[in-house]
Amino acid sequence: MKTIEELGELFLGTRLKRLSDHLYDEVDKIYKRHEIALSSRITAIIFLLYQDGDAAITEIADALGITHPAVNQMSKKLSQQGYINARPDDKDERRRLLSLTPAGKELVEQLVPIWENLQYCLDDMLKASEHQLLPAVLDLEHQNQQLCLSERIVAREKMRTANEVEIFTWQPEFAEDFKRLNIEWLEKYFYVEEYDNEVLSNPEKYILAPGGNIYFARYRGEIIGTVALMVLPEGRVELTKMAVTEKYQGLKVGRKLMEFAIERFKASNGKLLFLESNKRLVPAVTLYEKMGFVHKPSPSNSHYQRADVYMEYEPNSDQL
Repeated sequence: MKTIEELGELFLGTRLKRLSDHLYDEVDKIYKRHEIALSSRITAIIFLLYQDGDAAITEIADALGITHPAVNQMSKKLSQQGYINARPDDKDERRRLLSLTPAGKELVEQLVPIWENLQYCLDDMLKASEHQLLPAVLDLEHQNQQLCLSERIVAREKMRTANEVEIFTWQPEFAEDFKRLNIEWLEKYFYVEEYDNEVLSNPEKYILAPGGNIYFARYRGEIIGTVALMVLPEGRVELTKMAVTEKYQGLKVGRKLMEFAIERFKASNGKLLFLESNKRLVPAVTLYEKMGFVHKPSPSNSHYQRADVYMEYEPNSDQL
């Protein structure tokens, strides 16, 4: 079985905690040697009050980078031991300030020489190391504040999962999936119009026979999205019938389908690629804009009663 050292960065938190606990235990030994009945884990509050004077719990929590409840719990222990007390802030009675008691100030006189020796020995240990531990820890903390570890893991999970999405062209055995995905989408946001039902029930007649095509997104064996290119007179091509199963919408399946369809349009003899949508579908319309579609006045009446957005693809505005 591998040791914690051999596991490397995977259990960095465990190793840092182990080191932290060990250092605290070592300082506790020194305190005990000097007959100081105090845990080193809570002396940081005493140090801050000694160095900066009276302070509110919130200020101490911010300075130490720990939670308000944690500071509150530590301060209660110090108060019970008679080293600190709390009083209302003269400027804001809702705020309570912590300050050192006379016993706390006497304790500081014992602690300061210990802290000085501790600082010297830790500096000496760090200098003997080949690595700059403190700057590395500070940098790690900063990076975690910018984007916390859990969010980084979730983002990587999504990226790796998205790479498993396969886009492919029409296959007759997926005709029911084409209809199912679109009906699911329509019933969620609008309703199934007569024209929708006619096209979805006869994709070979309305989409494939005139020269169009239908594309699917497959993830781990499941058909989770679709989109179609419908060829119309005068070289006009409509990007239509795009739908993605709701639970997979975080995988950027819609974008993958559009990229695939746009590339197929570019390889065809189509003169104009357009789509129709609805203003209510803000995420979808935003995606269309990012993909290079531009809002235009509709040149004719739409097939769909719900359509109040008309957009044309302009390669010069393509932001892929």
